[in-house]
Order: sequence, then structure tokens, then C-alpha cells
Amino acid sequence: MTHQDPPTTPRGPRWRRAEVWAPVVALVVVAAVVWASFWSGPTVGGATDASVGASQDGTPGSYDADPETGGSDGEDGEEPDATGNQGAEVGHVAPEELEESVRRFRAAQRKLADRVSAQLRKRTAPFVFRVASFNVLGDSHTGPGGNKPGFPDGSPRMDMAIAALRNNDIDVVGFQEFEQSQYNFFTARAGEYATYPGMALGNKSVRFNIAWRTSVWTFVDAHTLSIPYAGGSRIDMPVVLLQSNETGRRAWFANFHNPADTPSLGNNGRWRAEAAGIEISHLTELAQSDGYPVIATGDYNEREEIFCRFTAGGVFTAAAGGSSAGGCAPPPRMQVDWIFGSTGVAFSDYAVTDTGRASDHAMVHSTATLTGDE
Repeated sequence: MTHQDPPTTPRGPRWRRAEVWAPVVALVVVAAVVWASFWSGPTVGGATDASVGASQDGTPGSYDADPETGGSDGEDGEEPDATGNQGAEVGHVAPEELEESVRRFRAAQRKLADRVSAQLRKRTAPFVFRVASFNVLGDSHTGPGGNKPGFPDGSPRMDMAIAALRNNDIDVVGFQEFEQSQYNFFTARAGEYATYPGMALGNKSVRFNIAWRTSVWTFVDAHTLSIPYAGGSRIDMPVVLLQSNETGRRAWFANFHNPADTPSLGNNGRWRAEAAGIEISHLTELAQSDGYPVIATGDYNEREEIFCRFTAGGVFTAAAGGSSAGGCAPPPRMQVDWIFGSTGVAFSDYAVTDTGRASDHAMVHSTATLTGDE
């Protein structure tokens, strides 16, 4: 089971990615090297040789002529050697060699263009996967002294939860009430999934783990948001960046649990509103500044209120349906568990699956498509 260590401090939005263009730049550099290699080669050339006459005193390159006889001062009266230059033949590239170099360069250009186009097609191609939000009912609720005595304990219920994930081909899931014992059961029995933050942030934050199939996604980055829970106490909740193994497409996933109103916890409407404000503001900024699509899962303990809050800005839509055009129009049937997606995410096949005695919540899930509209 793989596990990613979380950052030690929360992190804000990252600027739009440069890594999409890094392969393009590298390939252009390769093309330049290929071009240079085609035109580099030995230069054909020669040196100039000169034969210079010598005077009687042996001084090279000079002689004295008799103005009357035209002879030299030499005793034998011989004419000095004539001076001559032998020029080298200037080298050149044969036409057939030039044609071959051009042909090879153009072939390399076409290959480079094909590779760049293939990279861009993969990076912008639609990518389809399955996403879920699942409150698995904390083990403490069904153990000794818990308030849900009619349910089995955490171990058999986790087997049921894992079966629900597998039966519905879930690739990414946001858990709530995922306590340490349930985390241990899950990681021991569902080795196809990795998690964040795992146990790295302690017994409180473990309850909000995000899990993904490692055959489909690879961890890239993560940070947390400090969210007010019951009574205003703060808990770090996860935001993780994953990359598709198939296409290289990336998306942010966030998972939250906002406090309910209960006799033991009291009225937490104020803290739900504050939590929703933090969540929506951060995820909207993340989607708009970073450039990657954002998907939020969670038990928000609200129906119409959280739908209207999330969709009001025109950035997010709900997998359950509904509309914000011309005012808030929630879907006809709503749970307190939601999946929201930013621009660049399209939902289909939304379903609410009863998981029996695995939990007192249904699992909500949907097909999500990362479109080309990032």
C-alpha cells in the first residue's frame, strides 16, 4: 500500500502549469541539435604555397637585377626562379549531399511535429473516471457505548464499503467519518487504493481521507484547509492534486465534512456557513488561477443551502443536477452528501447507492469527465 506524506503547512493555489510545455521545449532543442548535426562537417580547403627566389646573400624573397643586362648579381648569370602561387581548390557540398541533408531535416521536423501533436492531444483529450463521496459511519458510533448499536462494528462494515467501491468501479472517493480503525481495515484490504492524508495528520484529519486507484491516478501534490467543525474547532481537511496515468491530465480533489446540528453537538449553522465560505473561496481561486479542474466531495450536512452556495458563482456544478442560471434551482432529490465539479468537469450517471448496514449514509457517485475546457 503506498502512502503519500503530506506537506507540513497548508498551501495555496499554484500558478498555471509550465510542465505541459516542457516536453515541447525539449523537443525543439533536440530539433536544433539535429539541424546543426546535418550541417556540420569537414571543410575542404588548401593553403597557398609560394616559390621565392633567393639573392646572393641568401635573403629569401629578394634579388638584385642589373639594369643594363637584366641579369642578376650571381656569378652564373642565371635568372632567378619565378615566383608562383598554388591555390587550393575551394571545397563545396555536392548537390546530392545537400538534398539528403534537407530531406533528413524535414523528416526530423515531421517526426517532432507528430510527437508534439500527440502530447497535446493526450493533455487535452477527455478523460473519464468514477468518483464518489461516502460517509462510512465512524467506528466509534457502532462500538461499545456508541449511538448506532444496530449496526455491525467497523470491520465487517468496511468490507461492505470496499465491496460498494469495487462494484461501482470507483476510482476516487472522499470519505467522511473514516476513523483510524477503519483506515487500518481499508489499507489492509483494499491495496489497489492510495490515500491522503492517511494517518500523517493524526486522529482527527484521518476521518476525511481521499482514496484513489493507483492504476488510474498518481499523486502529484497536496495541501490542507483549516475548516471549522462543531463548536468552531478547527480541523485540517485535504486537497490533493492527481495525474491521470493514461493521459497526463491533472485535477484537484477536495473532501470536507461540515458540522451537523445534533443534541450532542448543538446548532452549528454558523460554523457550516463559515466552513462553506472557506471551501468555496479556496476552490474557486484554485480552479481559476491554477488552471486544473477541481472536484469537491463531502458530507456538507445541508441540501439546498450548500447547493446554492457552491453554484452561485457559476464556477461549480453538482453531479446531482440542478441549475444556477437565472437563480438557484436545486435538483429535485438531494442528499447531504454532494459531489461538485468546476468548469472543465462534466458529470453523468449520477447515482445514490444504498450500502445496507455498511453505513447510515448512502454512497453518492457519478461518472466524471475532464473535458477540454480547462
